[in-house]
Amino acid sequence: MKAVVAVEHAMLVAAWNMLTHGDFYRDPGADYFTRRTPTKTRARAVGQLEALGYRVILEPLADTA
Repeated sequence: MKAVVAVEHAMLVAAWNMLTHGDFYRDPGADYFTRRTPTKTRARAVGQLEALGYRVILEPLADTA
């Protein structure tokens, strides 16, 4: 039941914003939260791998340009 109410709320907020600002809905994309909080996403991924029994060492990729 809580999920239904949450979806209804999200739909009402989106509709209200579209009607008050005159904008069309813009989908933030599948990677919205990854782009918004990359540090938190990275920490979550490392934590999940460590919970599976892996040791994780992160190294930045070398520039390809």
